[in-house]
Amino acid sequence: MSETHHKLTVEEREKASREVVQSYIATTAMYDFNVYEKRVLYNLVKLAQSQIEGVKLADNLYKIEHGLEDFLRIELPMADFLTDSEDKNHSRVKTALKSLHQKTFYYKDDEVWECMSIIANPQIKQHSSRVSFIVNSKVWDVLLDFSKGFSRYDFEVAFSLESSYSMRFYEMLAGQEDPITYSIEFLRKEFCLEDKYALNKDLIRRVVEAAKNELDAKSPVSFTYHLLKTGRKITHITFTPVKHPANTPKDAFFRQSVRKYGTAGQLSADEYRFLREIGFTDAGIKNNLSLLMECQKSLDLIYELALIKGKSRTKKNPCGWCIRTLKGKLADSLAKAL
Repeated sequence: MSETHHKLTVEEREKASREVVQSYIATTAMYDFNVYEKRVLYNLVKLAQSQIEGVKLADNLYKIEHGLEDFLRIELPMADFLTDSEDKNHSRVKTALKSLHQKTFYYKDDEVWECMSIIANPQIKQHSSRVSFIVNSKVWDVLLDFSKGFSRYDFEVAFSLESSYSMRFYEMLAGQEDPITYSIEFLRKEFCLEDKYALNKDLIRRVVEAAKNELDAKSPVSFTYHLLKTGRKITHITFTPVKHPANTPKDAFFRQSVRKYGTAGQLSADEYRFLREIGFTDAGIKNNLSLLMECQKSLDLIYELALIKGKSRTKKNPCGWCIRTLKGKLADSLAKAL
Protein backbone atom coordinates (compact mmCIF):
# COMPACT_ATOMS: atom_id res chain seq x y z
CA MET A 1 0.00 0.00 0.00
CA SER A 2 1.47 3.37 -1.01
CA GLU A 3 2.20 6.21 1.37
CA THR A 4 -0.21 8.45 -0.57
CA HIS A 5 -3.02 5.97 -0.05
CA HIS A 6 -2.19 5.86 3.66
CA LYS A 7 -2.42 9.62 3.93
CA LEU A 8 -5.74 9.78 2.15
CA THR A 9 -7.13 7.06 4.36
CA VAL A 10 -5.95 8.84 7.49
CA GLU A 11 -7.40 12.17 6.38
CA GLU A 12 -10.77 10.62 5.65
CA ARG A 13 -10.73 8.67 8.88
CA GLU A 14 -9.71 11.71 10.90
CA LYS A 15 -12.31 13.98 9.32
CA ALA A 16 -15.02 11.44 10.09
CA SER A 17 -13.82 11.05 13.69
CA ARG A 18 -14.07 14.80 14.32
CA GLU A 19 -17.29 15.44 12.45
CA VAL A 20 -20.63 15.35 14.20
CA VAL A 21 -24.06 15.52 12.66
CA GLN A 22 -26.57 17.69 14.49
CA SER A 23 -30.27 17.72 13.76
CA TYR A 24 -31.73 20.93 12.38
CA ILE A 25 -34.18 20.87 15.29
CA ALA A 26 -31.29 21.10 17.78
CA THR A 27 -29.42 23.68 15.69
CA THR A 28 -32.40 26.05 15.53
CA ALA A 29 -33.76 25.42 19.03
CA MET A 30 -34.25 28.52 21.19
CA TYR A 31 -31.97 28.60 24.21
CA ASP A 32 -29.48 30.74 26.08
CA PHE A 33 -26.53 28.60 27.20
CA ASN A 34 -23.07 29.72 28.26
CA VAL A 35 -19.90 28.11 26.92
CA TYR A 36 -19.65 25.30 29.47
CA GLU A 37 -23.36 24.52 29.14
CA LYS A 38 -22.88 24.29 25.38
CA ARG A 39 -20.02 21.85 25.92
CA VAL A 40 -22.38 19.60 27.87
CA LEU A 41 -24.77 19.73 24.91
CA TYR A 42 -21.95 19.01 22.45
CA ASN A 43 -21.05 15.88 24.39
CA LEU A 44 -24.68 14.73 24.26
CA VAL A 45 -24.70 15.23 20.48
CA LYS A 46 -21.48 13.24 20.13
CA LEU A 47 -22.69 10.41 22.39
CA ALA A 48 -26.00 10.21 20.54
CA GLN A 49 -24.16 9.98 17.24
CA SER A 50 -21.84 7.26 18.53
CA GLN A 51 -24.87 5.22 19.53
CA ILE A 52 -26.57 5.37 16.13
CA GLU A 53 -23.24 4.61 14.41
CA GLY A 54 -22.79 1.56 16.62
CA VAL A 55 -19.49 2.81 18.05
CA LYS A 56 -18.54 0.76 21.10
CA LEU A 57 -17.51 3.07 23.93
CA ALA A 58 -15.04 2.14 26.64
CA ASP A 59 -17.22 0.87 29.48
CA ASN A 60 -14.89 2.28 32.11
CA LEU A 61 -15.23 5.79 30.64
CA TYR A 62 -18.75 6.11 29.20
CA LYS A 63 -22.14 4.71 30.09
CA ILE A 64 -25.50 5.23 28.41
CA GLU A 65 -28.23 3.44 30.33
CA HIS A 66 -31.81 3.45 29.08
CA GLY A 67 -34.20 3.53 32.02
CA LEU A 68 -37.57 1.83 32.29
CA GLU A 69 -39.28 5.20 31.99
CA ASP A 70 -38.62 8.03 29.53
CA PHE A 71 -35.07 8.86 30.52
CA LEU A 72 -31.45 7.86 30.03
CA ARG A 73 -28.59 8.02 32.51
CA ILE A 74 -25.36 9.29 31.02
CA GLU A 75 -21.95 8.92 32.68
CA LEU A 76 -18.69 10.32 31.29
CA PRO A 77 -15.38 11.83 32.44
CA MET A 78 -15.17 15.39 33.75
CA ALA A 79 -12.32 15.91 31.24
CA ASP A 80 -14.81 15.71 28.38
CA PHE A 81 -16.15 19.14 29.38
CA LEU A 82 -12.71 20.78 29.51
CA THR A 83 -10.84 22.12 26.50
CA ASP A 84 -7.52 20.35 27.17
CA SER A 85 -5.22 19.05 29.88
CA GLU A 86 -4.40 22.61 30.94
CA ASP A 87 -8.07 23.44 31.64
CA LYS A 88 -8.69 22.80 35.35
CA ASN A 89 -11.91 24.78 35.67
CA HIS A 90 -13.96 22.07 37.38
CA SER A 91 -16.02 24.65 39.25
CA ARG A 92 -17.28 26.06 35.94
CA VAL A 93 -18.39 22.58 34.91
CA LYS A 94 -20.25 22.13 38.19
CA THR A 95 -21.93 25.51 37.75
CA ALA A 96 -22.90 24.61 34.17
CA LEU A 97 -24.45 21.30 35.28
CA LYS A 98 -26.40 23.03 38.04
CA SER A 99 -27.59 25.73 35.66
CA LEU A 100 -28.58 23.28 32.93
CA HIS A 101 -30.59 21.37 35.49
CA GLN A 102 -32.79 24.46 35.72
CA LYS A 103 -32.81 25.47 32.05
CA THR A 104 -34.91 24.47 29.07
CA PHE A 105 -34.76 24.89 25.35
CA TYR A 106 -37.61 25.57 23.03
CA TYR A 107 -38.43 24.33 19.58
CA LYS A 108 -41.12 25.65 17.27
CA ASP A 109 -42.20 24.75 13.75
CA ASP A 110 -45.43 24.82 11.75
CA GLU A 111 -46.83 21.92 13.74
CA VAL A 112 -45.68 22.24 17.35
CA TRP A 113 -44.16 24.43 20.05
CA GLU A 114 -42.27 22.39 22.62
CA CYS A 115 -40.27 23.13 25.75
CA MET A 116 -37.97 20.55 27.34
CA SER A 117 -35.38 20.27 30.08
CA ILE A 118 -31.88 19.19 29.06
CA ILE A 119 -30.60 17.27 32.08
CA ALA A 120 -31.68 16.30 35.59
CA ASN A 121 -29.97 15.02 38.75
CA PRO A 122 -26.37 15.91 37.82
CA GLN A 123 -23.76 14.16 40.01
CA ILE A 124 -19.99 14.28 40.25
CA LYS A 125 -18.44 11.33 42.05
CA GLN A 126 -15.86 12.43 44.61
CA HIS A 127 -12.22 11.58 43.92
CA SER A 128 -13.03 10.16 40.49
CA SER A 129 -13.90 13.22 38.35
CA ARG A 130 -16.79 11.36 36.77
CA VAL A 131 -20.01 13.12 35.83
CA SER A 132 -23.45 11.57 35.52
CA PHE A 133 -26.90 12.98 34.85
CA ILE A 134 -30.32 12.01 33.55
CA VAL A 135 -31.43 13.01 30.06
CA ASN A 136 -35.08 13.07 29.03
CA SER A 137 -35.54 10.60 26.17
CA LYS A 138 -37.33 13.37 24.28
CA VAL A 139 -34.08 15.37 24.22
CA TRP A 140 -32.27 12.27 22.92
CA ASP A 141 -34.92 11.91 20.22
CA VAL A 142 -34.47 15.56 19.18
CA LEU A 143 -30.71 15.04 18.81
CA LEU A 144 -31.37 12.05 16.54
CA ASP A 145 -34.30 13.48 14.57
CA PHE A 146 -32.94 14.37 11.12
CA SER A 147 -36.35 14.55 9.46
CA LYS A 148 -36.12 18.32 9.06
CA GLY A 149 -32.48 18.29 8.00
CA PHE A 150 -29.13 18.45 9.75
CA SER A 151 -25.83 20.29 9.90
CA ARG A 152 -22.32 18.86 10.02
CA TYR A 153 -19.54 20.50 11.96
CA ASP A 154 -16.13 19.78 13.46
CA PHE A 155 -16.53 18.84 17.11
CA GLU A 156 -13.05 20.07 18.05
CA VAL A 157 -13.63 23.49 16.51
CA ALA A 158 -17.03 23.97 18.13
CA PHE A 159 -15.81 22.75 21.51
CA SER A 160 -12.77 25.06 21.51
CA LEU A 161 -14.73 28.27 20.94
CA GLU A 162 -15.05 30.62 23.91
CA SER A 163 -18.30 32.39 23.07
CA SER A 164 -21.68 30.72 22.90
CA TYR A 165 -22.63 33.10 20.07
CA SER A 166 -19.59 31.96 18.07
CA MET A 167 -20.65 28.37 18.71
CA ARG A 168 -24.18 28.99 17.43
CA PHE A 169 -23.05 30.78 14.26
CA TYR A 170 -20.47 28.07 13.59
CA GLU A 171 -23.16 25.37 13.81
CA MET A 172 -25.46 27.36 11.52
CA LEU A 173 -22.82 28.07 8.87
CA ALA A 174 -20.55 24.99 8.89
CA GLY A 175 -21.16 23.10 5.65
CA GLN A 176 -23.09 26.04 4.23
CA GLU A 177 -21.82 27.03 0.77
CA ASP A 178 -24.25 29.79 -0.20
CA PRO A 179 -25.22 33.03 1.55
CA ILE A 180 -28.08 32.69 3.99
CA THR A 181 -30.34 35.44 5.32
CA TYR A 182 -31.84 35.60 8.80
CA SER A 183 -34.16 38.22 10.19
CA ILE A 184 -33.10 40.13 13.28
CA GLU A 185 -36.27 38.83 14.90
CA PHE A 186 -35.24 35.23 14.17
CA LEU A 187 -31.79 35.73 15.70
CA ARG A 188 -33.26 37.36 18.80
CA LYS A 189 -35.58 34.39 19.31
CA GLU A 190 -32.99 31.68 18.56
CA PHE A 191 -30.43 33.20 20.91
CA CYS A 192 -33.04 34.27 23.51
CA LEU A 193 -32.09 37.93 23.15
CA GLU A 194 -35.56 39.47 23.26
CA ASP A 195 -34.66 41.32 26.47
CA LYS A 196 -31.05 42.12 25.53
CA TYR A 197 -29.49 44.69 23.24
CA ALA A 198 -32.62 46.73 22.54
CA LEU A 199 -30.83 48.58 19.75
CA ASN A 200 -30.06 46.50 16.67
CA LYS A 201 -26.66 48.15 16.35
CA ASP A 202 -25.76 46.84 19.83
CA LEU A 203 -26.90 43.31 18.93
CA ILE A 204 -24.79 43.44 15.76
CA ARG A 205 -21.73 44.68 17.64
CA ARG A 206 -22.01 42.45 20.74
CA VAL A 207 -23.27 39.27 19.08
CA VAL A 208 -22.67 39.16 15.31
CA GLU A 209 -19.39 41.08 15.14
CA ALA A 210 -18.01 39.45 18.29
CA ALA A 211 -18.77 35.97 16.90
CA LYS A 212 -17.24 36.85 13.54
CA ASN A 213 -14.02 38.03 15.20
CA GLU A 214 -13.58 34.78 17.13
CA LEU A 215 -14.44 32.59 14.12
CA ASP A 216 -12.01 34.57 11.95
CA ALA A 217 -9.26 33.86 14.47
CA LYS A 218 -10.01 30.24 15.40
CA SER A 219 -12.40 28.51 13.00
CA PRO A 220 -11.98 27.10 9.48
CA VAL A 221 -15.44 28.54 8.78
CA SER A 222 -16.39 32.16 9.44
CA PHE A 223 -18.54 34.68 7.61
CA THR A 224 -18.98 38.15 6.22
CA TYR A 225 -22.32 39.84 6.63
CA HIS A 226 -24.47 42.41 4.91
CA LEU A 227 -27.20 44.39 6.65
CA LEU A 228 -30.57 44.65 4.93
CA LYS A 229 -33.05 47.40 5.68
CA THR A 230 -36.79 47.75 5.43
CA GLY A 231 -37.19 51.47 5.07
CA ARG A 232 -34.61 52.93 7.43
CA LYS A 233 -34.64 50.02 9.89
CA ILE A 234 -32.22 47.05 9.81
CA THR A 235 -34.46 43.99 9.67
CA HIS A 236 -32.33 41.20 8.14
CA ILE A 237 -28.70 40.09 7.88
CA THR A 238 -27.21 38.08 5.02
CA PHE A 239 -24.34 35.85 6.10
CA THR A 240 -21.82 34.63 3.53
CA PRO A 241 -19.62 31.71 4.65
CA VAL A 242 -15.87 32.28 4.41
CA LYS A 243 -13.30 29.47 4.69
CA HIS A 244 -10.07 29.81 6.69
CA PRO A 245 -8.15 26.53 6.06
CA ALA A 246 -5.26 27.65 8.27
CA ASN A 247 -7.59 27.42 11.27
CA THR A 248 -8.14 23.66 10.99
CA PRO A 249 -7.64 21.77 14.28
CA LYS A 250 -4.45 20.12 13.07
CA ASP A 251 -2.78 23.52 12.72
CA ALA A 252 -3.81 24.49 16.23
CA PHE A 253 -2.44 21.21 17.59
CA PHE A 254 0.76 21.72 15.61
CA ARG A 255 1.35 25.13 17.16
CA GLN A 256 0.77 23.63 20.61
CA SER A 257 3.20 20.81 19.84
CA VAL A 258 5.89 23.28 18.81
CA ARG A 259 5.38 25.26 22.03
CA LYS A 260 5.65 22.10 24.14
CA TYR A 261 8.68 20.52 22.46
CA GLY A 262 10.53 23.47 21.00
CA THR A 263 11.01 22.17 17.44
CA ALA A 264 8.65 21.40 14.60
CA GLY A 265 10.63 18.33 13.55
CA GLN A 266 9.75 15.97 16.37
CA LEU A 267 6.01 15.40 16.02
CA SER A 268 3.79 16.34 13.11
CA ALA A 269 0.47 18.06 13.69
CA ASP A 270 -1.45 14.87 12.86
CA GLU A 271 0.74 12.67 15.09
CA TYR A 272 0.32 15.01 18.04
CA ARG A 273 -3.44 15.26 17.51
CA PHE A 274 -3.93 11.50 17.30
CA LEU A 275 -1.96 10.99 20.51
CA ARG A 276 -4.02 13.59 22.35
CA GLU A 277 -7.28 12.06 21.11
CA ILE A 278 -6.16 8.59 22.23
CA GLY A 279 -5.84 10.11 25.68
CA PHE A 280 -2.21 11.11 26.13
CA THR A 281 -1.42 14.18 28.20
CA ASP A 282 1.45 16.44 27.15
CA ALA A 283 3.58 14.85 29.87
CA GLY A 284 2.68 11.38 28.59
CA ILE A 285 3.73 12.31 25.08
CA LYS A 286 7.02 13.75 26.32
CA ASN A 287 7.77 10.62 28.39
CA ASN A 288 7.35 8.42 25.31
CA LEU A 289 8.96 10.77 22.80
CA SER A 290 12.01 8.58 22.14
CA LEU A 291 9.78 5.62 21.21
CA LEU A 292 7.66 7.83 18.95
CA MET A 293 10.79 9.11 17.19
CA GLU A 294 11.91 5.52 16.55
CA CYS A 295 8.47 4.69 15.19
CA GLN A 296 8.67 7.67 12.82
CA LYS A 297 11.85 6.17 11.30
CA SER A 298 10.54 2.63 10.83
CA LEU A 299 6.74 2.90 10.60
CA ASP A 300 4.08 5.08 9.02
CA LEU A 301 3.33 6.53 12.45
CA ILE A 302 0.28 8.56 11.41
CA TYR A 303 -1.32 5.51 9.83
CA GLU A 304 -0.57 3.33 12.87
CA LEU A 305 -1.96 5.94 15.27
CA ALA A 306 -5.13 6.25 13.18
CA LEU A 307 -5.70 2.49 13.49
CA ILE A 308 -4.84 2.50 17.19
CA LYS A 309 -7.19 5.42 17.91
CA GLY A 310 -10.21 3.57 16.52
CA LYS A 311 -9.50 0.43 18.55
CA SER A 312 -8.42 2.22 21.73
CA ARG A 313 -12.00 3.29 22.55
CA THR A 314 -12.73 -0.15 23.99
CA LYS A 315 -9.53 -0.44 26.05
CA LYS A 316 -9.41 0.20 29.79
CA ASN A 317 -6.00 1.84 29.46
CA PRO A 318 -5.90 3.29 25.92
CA CYS A 319 -2.50 4.95 26.34
CA GLY A 320 -0.80 1.87 27.76
CA TRP A 321 -2.31 -0.29 25.02
CA CYS A 322 -1.11 2.22 22.41
CA ILE A 323 2.48 2.08 23.68
CA ARG A 324 2.49 -1.73 23.80
CA THR A 325 1.08 -1.90 20.26
CA LEU A 326 3.67 0.54 18.89
CA LYS A 327 6.50 -1.37 20.59
CA GLY A 328 5.26 -4.59 19.00
CA LYS A 329 4.93 -3.00 15.56
CA LEU A 330 8.40 -1.46 15.88
CA ALA A 331 9.97 -4.77 16.92
CA ASP A 332 8.35 -6.54 13.96
CA SER A 333 9.56 -3.86 11.56
CA LEU A 334 13.12 -3.97 12.86
CA ALA A 335 13.15 -7.78 12.74
CA LYS A 336 12.08 -7.75 9.08
CA ALA A 337 14.84 -5.28 8.27
CA LEU A 338 17.55 -7.69 9.50
